[in-house]
Amino acid sequence: MDRNSIIALILIAIIILFLPYYEKIIKPPSTEVYENSSVQKKDSLVDRNLPEKTRTPEAVSKERDVIPPAGQTKEISEQDSSIDKNVVQDTEERTVTIENGNIRVVLSNKGGGNLKAYYLKKFKKYDSTYVNFIDPLLNNNLYFAFIDKNGNLVNTGNFLFKTDFNPSDKYLKDGDTFSITYYFYYMGKKISKKITFYGGKYHFDVVVNIENPDEILLNDQYQIGWKNGIPLTEINKTDDNNYSHAYVYMADELENYKIKDEGPQKPLNLTGSADWLAIRTKYFLASVVNNDKENIIDGIYLGGKGKKEQKIVVGLYDVMFNARYNKRAENSYRYYIGPLDYNELKKYKNNLDILILNNGWYERTFRFFSLLILPVLEFLYKFIPNYGLVIILFSILIKILLYPLTKKSYMSMRQMQMVQPLMTELRKKYKDDPQRLNKEMMKLYKEHGVNPMGGCLPMLLQMPLLFALFIVFRSTIQLRGAPFIPGWINDLSRSEGLLTLPFSLPFYGNEFNILPVLMAITMIFQSKMTTQDPKQKAMIYLMPIFMLLIFNTLPSGLNLYYTMFNLLTIIQQIFINRGSTAEGKDLVAVSASAKKLKKGKK
Repeated sequence: MDRNSIIALILIAIIILFLPYYEKIIKPPSTEVYENSSVQKKDSLVDRNLPEKTRTPEAVSKERDVIPPAGQTKEISEQDSSIDKNVVQDTEERTVTIENGNIRVVLSNKGGGNLKAYYLKKFKKYDSTYVNFIDPLLNNNLYFAFIDKNGNLVNTGNFLFKTDFNPSDKYLKDGDTFSITYYFYYMGKKISKKITFYGGKYHFDVVVNIENPDEILLNDQYQIGWKNGIPLTEINKTDDNNYSHAYVYMADELENYKIKDEGPQKPLNLTGSADWLAIRTKYFLASVVNNDKENIIDGIYLGGKGKKEQKIVVGLYDVMFNARYNKRAENSYRYYIGPLDYNELKKYKNNLDILILNNGWYERTFRFFSLLILPVLEFLYKFIPNYGLVIILFSILIKILLYPLTKKSYMSMRQMQMVQPLMTELRKKYKDDPQRLNKEMMKLYKEHGVNPMGGCLPMLLQMPLLFALFIVFRSTIQLRGAPFIPGWINDLSRSEGLLTLPFSLPFYGNEFNILPVLMAITMIFQSKMTTQDPKQKAMIYLMPIFMLLIFNTLPSGLNLYYTMFNLLTIIQQIFINRGSTAEGKDLVAVSASAKKLKKGKK
């Protein structure tokens, strides 16, 4: 690996090491904790942080028109028996299983369509079980609530909705649709949720219908969204959790919300309409899309609580639309629950694909280049159905693409090494005359055709590509679960995990993996071929050791790429060295000039 590539890898390693600390500095975790409240009457909606004397009647009236944030109320049926008296519901919980080529969903009448399970049939976890978006210990994921005329916040999560028939399990082929309508009666009026599933899709639609809403709803307000987050799925939970955020996309801007502390968190309340809300992990996404442009959205709510799991705090995110019931619209919302796949999300044409390769400022910075790399990998995979072989071929193509820049950089470094003796003598001769020294050095560069920036410029041109490659190989779902050599590299998105040590070393961890060792060895050989300054001899071994420590637990696909890149660089340097015999003569001539300069310096 040449010096420029080493510098690029050092910068990447520094970003990996210090990004968590940087994020803590620019966005320290919130210290405010919100206690759960019971059923909220209109008077309880008033901002308790505002002194009573400063509240005008108009302000109090306005504050009462806002639905209190989800997650700050306990289950209604447990708190106020008067609400139960207004409810006509089913007598028992009933479930139905709906399946297509992508998903298997267990749907319950509790909460009017709460998900008891939501399996992705094309994606498995590290324990070989299918990815499931639902934690069985957490209920009420399809959140739906409203404020009634008496000012009670009615959370329908525990209501047993009715259906007009006993649905049997359904399997939907591509092109098929299936709808099920759940309903209950509140204050004598029918409230229903129609849920429609589609064959071959990762999404379903929810349409809310309220009979005579003016007689039930306070200011026509209701709240709909997703509650209790989505589980982590990867064996490296810390890495998976680093990608876990909640988002809202509104006014063509993306706003994110991160839970870092244990317990209930300070929510983010924003006014205005929004296109969609989303919760993501490293590879998967649960989103709620405003499916009808005529829906009246007054604001959004992002909140939740942090749950301690082992050494990390996992966010149980709540994302909600604060909406007003519109008699002239469908009041329709689309739930996409599936992989963070760029091609899949691009089909929806609602900017959900903006979440791909967009975790943190460094991914956003190089996202343009990452999105150029991704389709190339997918194109090669059509002809070579093994992403390990695709990475090897891709590394060859990248090396060919970068060859002109690499050669130019290498030749510039060689030229600088050639004139180094002359530069040393000039510095000695004109050490007391800086202006004359600069003039003579510029003259020296011109005479020998040397560009002092010639070695740096090619490196700068390569940097975006190197960073983009790092991001793509580390975080795209295409490599998740993709094997290379069974028994050795079973998943290119994870480290090899060949041997677990009985102890853990700083930075290195407790895993022994082969590819990082091979990468370090190839770095040593490559550095020996390019390092001629005796003062830099120590770097030949220090840098490979440093990179070994950093890359040991990173995805094997990333290590495979850089190992191949090093091997190809060694071959390339051998080829360039064989064609540089003329430079040897130039070097002799420069050495002679240096001797003349040294003799005549007095």
